[in-house]
Amino acid sequence: ARAAPVAPADALRVVAADLPPYAVAQGGASPGLLVEVVQDLSRRLGTPVTVEFYPWQRALTMATVLPHIAVMPVTRTPEREALFRWLVRLHQQNFVFVALHGGADLRDLAALRRLRLVVLRGSPHKRVLQELNFVDVAECSTVRECMRMLKKGIADVTYGGEDVHRNAAGTDGNRETEFDFSPVFRSGDIWLAGSLDFSEEDSRKWRAALEAARADGTLARILRKYGLAGN
Repeated sequence: ARAAPVAPADALRVVAADLPPYAVAQGGASPGLLVEVVQDLSRRLGTPVTVEFYPWQRALTMATVLPHIAVMPVTRTPEREALFRWLVRLHQQNFVFVALHGGADLRDLAALRRLRLVVLRGSPHKRVLQELNFVDVAECSTVRECMRMLKKGIADVTYGGEDVHRNAAGTDGNRETEFDFSPVFRSGDIWLAGSLDFSEEDSRKWRAALEAARADGTLARILRKYGLAGN
């Protein structure tokens, strides 16, 4: 077996989950919108970067217990505020409800509260929905698994990031038209979040690098590659 390449000693270790179109574990030349953005910013900072993929809950935990490690894409919430050093805001995502076509009225919150919902483990979505009096909220390990649970009738509705769910709707032999998507229910900023041993000066440098990427058109080019709008 071929040994894995050894990362430079000064490389920044970034962990992520397989969340196309933001981060793609087997993406090759298209590793994901936010992976490409972080790779570009790291080049501007002169810092090599390695991106490793793990289940989302594990990736989040790694950045809270290991030194000098970053994780993406993390929705910034009050509950998470003190857990990470927030290095740079990468994107804003919209959160929606998804069901099989014709399977549920996604505009009727009262009806949705009576259905079986499933959300990505490690996301803030379960807490958010429970605070809104949703009572039957299960978790899955990947967004694709959430969508499979809809197809198999294990769950009625899934909830989470619209871009990621629309991408997952076209996998496993499915078509996006087989699913209904609600209007935007909420939105949230997603970040590259670091372990707490990063400094505020590190955050400032990452933010400056992003502004440079925005100014010279690199950010817009990467967004176009993945068919997404800037925000």
